[in-house]
Amino acid sequence: MTFTTRSIREPFDSDQGKPPARWKRALQATTPYALKFGTLILALYGKWKVRKEEEEIKTHRVWLLKKTAVILVSVLLGLILVAGTVQALVGLRILTIHNFLSVAGADLPADEDGFTNILLLGAGDKDHDGVDLTDTVMVVSLDPWKTKSAVMLSLPRDLYILSSEKMGKGRINELYRNFKYKLRREGIPDKDASLASMKELGAEIGRHLGMQIHHVVKVDFTAFTEGVNTLGGVDIDVPYDIVDVEYPGANYSFETFEIHKGPQHLDGETALKYARSRHTTSDFGRSARQQQLLRALGEKARSEGIASSPGKISSLLKILSDHVETTMSFAELLGAAKLGERLDQHNMISETLNIETGIETPFVTPGGFLYTPPRDQFDGASVLLPFSIPEFPVTWKQIRAFTALLLRNRQMILAKPHVQLLNAGAKTGAARLLGNELTRYSFDNVETDNAFDDRRNAPKLPASLIVAKTQEDEAAAQFFATLLGLPTGPLPTQITPDKQGPVTIVLGTDYTYTPLQDLIPLSE
Repeated sequence: MTFTTRSIREPFDSDQGKPPARWKRALQATTPYALKFGTLILALYGKWKVRKEEEEIKTHRVWLLKKTAVILVSVLLGLILVAGTVQALVGLRILTIHNFLSVAGADLPADEDGFTNILLLGAGDKDHDGVDLTDTVMVVSLDPWKTKSAVMLSLPRDLYILSSEKMGKGRINELYRNFKYKLRREGIPDKDASLASMKELGAEIGRHLGMQIHHVVKVDFTAFTEGVNTLGGVDIDVPYDIVDVEYPGANYSFETFEIHKGPQHLDGETALKYARSRHTTSDFGRSARQQQLLRALGEKARSEGIASSPGKISSLLKILSDHVETTMSFAELLGAAKLGERLDQHNMISETLNIETGIETPFVTPGGFLYTPPRDQFDGASVLLPFSIPEFPVTWKQIRAFTALLLRNRQMILAKPHVQLLNAGAKTGAARLLGNELTRYSFDNVETDNAFDDRRNAPKLPASLIVAKTQEDEAAAQFFATLLGLPTGPLPTQITPDKQGPVTIVLGTDYTYTPLQDLIPLSE
């Protein structure tokens, strides 16, 4: 038997009597170092990975914080203008950074047309006169999907509700307060009574306007004043001089508020006075100023990047938590902010119900559906009632028709079509009557004229029709044809082209005036 011997240090696969290959010796020598180096690399990778994850978390938090700022701006300034000051707001009740960072937005309810409708209330707080009087009442209807628009309809505080399901009767700015106090007398806690009163007022206003109100938000003067100051004030162009010697002061006194026409930078207190003042003009002028402030604040919020200032975010959170009530859940609030991001700032329709009907007043303006009844019928109080057709009983039918047209025909109202109304044989005054009607319903670019200058020898056209001047005008012409129940067609040869407008409504002998309230479909 033959035996072969080898060293125990010799590799098993080496040839007998030959030294190991160089690469194998090198591998043997470097393996311990390679293992140490690999361990170091793994350790560094582990630290890098942890750091990267932390940076991603930090980046995500910064992103969420910026979203928080956008939400706050949308909430406090994109939909805010406090009572007699605040126009709009989507508010918060539970307000901490933790909540902002941990709660996802929920979809807001919408009606059958896809609109989300919010009632915005502004009221004085304990440091102002008129505590719990909602001197700003405004409905905002959001359409974030089709037209990316918002309709804002302001209701003057003296508008009188003759009857309601649960809240009795009275001026619209008193209903919330009176119902809240009634519930408190029944033993309901203040916070619950307030929320229930907000919901009931939203339901009642929805019934009168013929629309569904999905949520209600109420803010006070302090929210507006501090919010404007937090943003560093607001720049506006004052349209006329205001000298109000009866602006409410401390302890039920009066003081003078004065501001002059032209570009002005307003701090929170001055902006509040600008929005609340009513003795130089009227409630209707005040509503217009509130809408002006709303647009200016929204534009500043968009342009100045509030997200970069944690201090401002913290201040806004504090303001909202102390001075805002809403029927929205926190998740719905975040959802509202998301909807707000979809809106086009140029697609905003702002209207105010007012008394310029053109019937009892020399002028007619959009929203002119109210009148002032004799004071002795209301114990000496100055109130406003809807102008009704027929005059009695008093109904909200015209206002409901106006609201329906505003909400469902936004694109046409935003287009501001130019309409030429020509009387070509209809009763005298028919064109003016229809023109005033169209103006009250927000089509204020309307001109009226006779179809023929020589009225004595003018022909009388038997058929009414609507004419589009160009292909671009056809959509508007078809809209008015559908609204008025008139056919479309070419311009009659008897009418000279210089009488034609982009959309021309020719009223012939067959025309019979019908109020728009009877032509606009209303919700049941």
